[in-house]
Amino acid sequence: METITAKPLIPSEDRIPIRQKIAFAFGVNMDIFAMSLTLNALWLPVFNIGLGIPPLVCSVILVVLRVWDAFTDPVMGNLSDNTRTRWGRRRPFIFLGTLLIVLVYPLFWHLPAGWSDMSKVIALTGIGLAFFTAHTVWAMSYYGLQLELTPNYDERTRLAAWGSIFAKLGYMLMGWVFAFVMLVGMLASGDPRAFDGAGGFWRGVLEFVQPAVTWLSAPQAGESPITVGMRSVCWLICLGMLVFGLCPALFVRERYYQGQARRQPKTAFLKSLRESFHCQPLWPLIGMTFFLLIGAAFIDGLYQYVNFYYVCEGDLLLGGKIIGLKGTLKMFIGLASIPVLTKLSERFDKRIIAVSVLSLLVLGHLANYFLLIPGHPYLQLFTAFSEAIAIPAIWMFMPAMKADVADWDEHHTGRRREGSINSFYSWFVKAAHTVSVLFNGAALQWSGFNAKLPAQSGEVVNRMFVFYLCLPVAFWLLAITFAWFYPLGRKAALAIRSELERRRGKI
Repeated sequence: METITAKPLIPSEDRIPIRQKIAFAFGVNMDIFAMSLTLNALWLPVFNIGLGIPPLVCSVILVVLRVWDAFTDPVMGNLSDNTRTRWGRRRPFIFLGTLLIVLVYPLFWHLPAGWSDMSKVIALTGIGLAFFTAHTVWAMSYYGLQLELTPNYDERTRLAAWGSIFAKLGYMLMGWVFAFVMLVGMLASGDPRAFDGAGGFWRGVLEFVQPAVTWLSAPQAGESPITVGMRSVCWLICLGMLVFGLCPALFVRERYYQGQARRQPKTAFLKSLRESFHCQPLWPLIGMTFFLLIGAAFIDGLYQYVNFYYVCEGDLLLGGKIIGLKGTLKMFIGLASIPVLTKLSERFDKRIIAVSVLSLLVLGHLANYFLLIPGHPYLQLFTAFSEAIAIPAIWMFMPAMKADVADWDEHHTGRRREGSINSFYSWFVKAAHTVSVLFNGAALQWSGFNAKLPAQSGEVVNRMFVFYLCLPVAFWLLAITFAWFYPLGRKAALAIRSELERRRGKI
């Protein structure tokens, strides 16, 4: 294990201006709202519980969209690498992608209630293809930009730490969205449960906004509060995505474009794909991420159902509040952990940190055996401690590790190919999402869950709990194995940078 006895000094020329760090970090929440919130927190509850589409069908739709996404990512990555404009390679696409996402997003939540299930499935697929294409335009450019903002081993981690700080705020908001959707839907539908527990002041506020919410949501007879509430809440989500998505395009500058990338020759798509395939240090990152995501997807996909029907025994509003409380707790724990993780990253190699936090994740998840107990919903809040540190820590270090890989790639190809490197990596991320979405829908189907029933049998909820507890651990052990073989430690990264600067000078 390699250690550094003194705090490494980051030269001023390697530092990213604080305004640009903040503007870039804002963009993380665009991805949280567009992908994590929509696909992990809202997709199954809204379209399965709300619209009654079978969970396996909902999952198949996502598989189709992920397959489409996997093919468009490498194309977009190569396109952004080859783009030459007065504003750079990435920023024009970040700007365009943001506008397209915001235009398409509301269509998901405004499907006519009278349509048949087949019509809804076809419409969801069509809207999803447009939405995922827009997101690819934004995401491949945004994450490609992240890899080129500094050449410094530790400043890359500090940039990711800023992103992690803002991500905590985004995930906290995400944790309350479902409860907020349920509240808005109940208000709009005239459900008296919306006023349960509200004191005099808050009751007055709810009564004041109820007519506006009812008008905006336009509830129809027999509609689920989830469906009704999303028609209003989606506009707030769109506003957030517009702000978060545009900040990197407007306030961040591309470091390598003027000094090197603008003059380098463009690369044909197939050649770029071959070069990415032969980028050796990228494969351990791909393997680690692939299996981490499959395990995490079981958490995201099944947790709401285990929480709603196993722990909270069918009380969706209580389950939504628990999710919100847990999200808030995770935010504070996660924020407190960021300075500690940043300091550790300046003392130890990123590989050691990755293996350590993945091990913590496994142990923390197994604690759910003792903490997810029917009739005792608040015990599950204790699981927030490991979840708040482990998975976000991996996403904090992953961009910095990819940036080190981009230097290795330049050392071997002679060109800056951040977009292609990131999109090739992203292909496997999308593949992991595709596999996990299918597994989630299948696991829910195999458990015997039926959204049309007012309550689920004990056999069904117990089966869901077993799937939730056991499946992620198996995948995370594989992720630990891949993380162990990541080759670019501090010494290797610094040696590569020195050789690059000897060849083409400092940038």
